[in-house]
Amino acid sequence: MLNDLLNYENLKIYQRKDMFNFSIDTVLLARFATINNKVKNILDIGTNNAAIPLILSTQTLAHITGVEIQKDAIMLAQENVILNNRAEQIAIVHADIKEYIKAGTDNKFDLIICNPPFFKVGDYKLNEKSTLLIPARHETHLTLSDLIASLPKIIKNKGYFAMVHRVNRLAEIFTLLTKHSFAVKRLQFIYPFHNSEAANVLIEATFQGAPGLKVEEPIIVHDQNGEYSLQVQKWFSK
Repeated sequence: MLNDLLNYENLKIYQRKDMFNFSIDTVLLARFATINNKVKNILDIGTNNAAIPLILSTQTLAHITGVEIQKDAIMLAQENVILNNRAEQIAIVHADIKEYIKAGTDNKFDLIICNPPFFKVGDYKLNEKSTLLIPARHETHLTLSDLIASLPKIIKNKGYFAMVHRVNRLAEIFTLLTKHSFAVKRLQFIYPFHNSEAANVLIEATFQGAPGLKVEEPIIVHDQNGEYSLQVQKWFSK
């Protein structure tokens, strides 16, 4: 299935109904991450169909690597990179991140970004409509602890790490980031509606960074009519 990738300069993306499709979290995370002239080398962990690298490619000329464990997703990601003429900027790697960090590469990243599986195995039934959805939503292949423990080996000093996750795991995330020498620098809470509780949160941390936390203006996803808010719509194009 071929879709427009929102309003991003006519970007197109292949998706499959039996696999994880890009979501509002995908867009918000890609737009939340710090992109400046010091960011030359970016890694997207669990890139799936390469939606995040494609969005990032509209914001930066930095080289972007997407790492993905699922073979079916790799095929889609590679097709999407070629379809959008981004092969010189975006590289897709078929690997488990826990193995990828053992490669001994000296290539460390200025920015690492990840939209990880949210749910611990055992907390929720693995009753997804497709087995291909399970690793994207549940920690069957990559736990939060494994993810954050892998980062120091592949990130530059003062490099950025950006992720989206569930608010109810925020304390665990803070503990793990601190354990592995990250300082949490920015938070932005995501509310489905104005009068609802925050569901997800965007998090940015720096490796070996100085303490100092900024809480950004909250994101309200939907207006009172259930449509995407004007605030969110501004994030849907370059």
